[in-house]
Amino acid sequence: MPNFEVHTPVAAVTAAVGIAAGAIFFDWDRTDASLAFIAALSGSLVPNLDRVEPKPRRLASFIVGIGCAAMTVAYVTGQGRFLKRPWPAEHVALAALGAFFLFNTVFMEIIKGRTKRRGLFHSLATPFLYGGLWSCFAAGQGGRTIMAVWIFSVWGVLSHLILDAAKDFSFNPLKIAADDLAGATRLWVLTALINFLAFIRFFTF
Repeated sequence: MPNFEVHTPVAAVTAAVGIAAGAIFFDWDRTDASLAFIAALSGSLVPNLDRVEPKPRRLASFIVGIGCAAMTVAYVTGQGRFLKRPWPAEHVALAALGAFFLFNTVFMEIIKGRTKRRGLFHSLATPFLYGGLWSCFAAGQGGRTIMAVWIFSVWGVLSHLILDAAKDFSFNPLKIAADDLAGATRLWVLTALINFLAFIRFFTF
């Protein structure tokens, strides 16, 4: 099974090429490109959140936490009627740090007892769940940003699963169904709901 030294560079290089193409064909700007790149890079280590070994899990938690911080920045700096935007720079920084801290403490404690090696986060639902979350948080940035972050957050996670599959790892869309069919069903329902909300927001721009 490839480690982060393979997953992260593959996601970074392929995302850079794809983002350059997006800048040419879809007129993506610096914000679109930056958020898309972070989405891909953090997504490439999302499946490692279910690793048993402490070091890979901690590294994945740190990188995905950076992705959560970037999502938060995208949200609080976007257009909208809520949160009295725009926020002062120091408040944006505090929100990003808060998101990073909450992910690496509260969220990681919650999932430690609820997943297993090559389990929940290796489901084929996970790329689309992560993409939907990114799109919802970045919705206030506009339609181009929604498209960019959805594509590359999905690709980041999916690239990890593809590389694992190339190393004789079962590429199972219902990865946890063998032990927990109800859990697999809930995961796919949540994924569908979040992506539905993201695409509704996309088509309002």
